[in-house]
Amino acid sequence: MNFDPNLKFDFEVKRSTRRKTLCLQIRDGHVQVMVPARTPERQITALVNKHTDWIEKKLAEQAARPKAPSRSYVNGEIYFFLGQEHELEIVDGAPWPAKIVRGKLVVTIQKRLSDLERQAKVKQRLHELYQQAALEEFQTRTEYYGRRLFVRASDIRVKSYKRRWGSCSNNGELSYNWRLVIAPAAVLDYVAAHEVSHLVEHNHSLEFWRIVEELMPSYREQKVWLKLNGGTLAI
Repeated sequence: MNFDPNLKFDFEVKRSTRRKTLCLQIRDGHVQVMVPARTPERQITALVNKHTDWIEKKLAEQAARPKAPSRSYVNGEIYFFLGQEHELEIVDGAPWPAKIVRGKLVVTIQKRLSDLERQAKVKQRLHELYQQAALEEFQTRTEYYGRRLFVRASDIRVKSYKRRWGSCSNNGELSYNWRLVIAPAAVLDYVAAHEVSHLVEHNHSLEFWRIVEELMPSYREQKVWLKLNGGTLAI
């Protein structure tokens, strides 16, 4: 981590023998400078100083975005599923998959477990429920948008991505971040439309965005929602 007393932020320098250009990146409140392996320190410092105002603006924007709530995994906590609030209800009994019953997230846990063990089990059951639900939701949406474009994914998966919402591989496999099932349904529609469009256009060209808009005219609203609220999608 680099420290400059004249700056209001620290930054990390990542050198790579494969990189040809200098690049600034801000993620989760951290400033990274990606540079070719032999870039002089004075050139890195000059780049950061030149873009100080932009960096501070982006850091302030990220700091102002909503954060994921801390969890205790106890009765009464509120969780979102497809954008709707659900109260957590923990029931003593034989282990059973979590399920949604009359607007509640019901998790059945063995009574003899310690508090820490119960919390871990509740978290595990919720993850299993959300991941399975995400797969089903994205299978439905991917097939729907695929039919509209006369394309078909070779496979559909959900993953625990840290920094992306979806991806399209060269062989047509579509993968989605399972945490998206926490978001409103329209956000899932947008991400599915986005990834299915990559089966036609493997880039982010004007033609690609034209296809996305054809599939979902309101995609810009969902894209903004995801940018502003993506950090809250956690259980």
